[in-house]
Amino acid sequence: MINKFQKFIFKNKTNKYLIMGSFSFFFVKGLIWLGIFILAGFNLIN
Repeated sequence: MINKFQKFIFKNKTNKYLIMGSFSFFFVKGLIWLGIFILAGFNLIN
């Protein structure tokens, strides 16, 4: 079932680029928020 779903999604390049772009966007966004929380945490400790 998962293999059928992957074939449907990656059928054309537009869907592939859209999915990979949204994944990379949210990944970078998550890394930025993680950095902000770590920075705020270290500032509260000091």
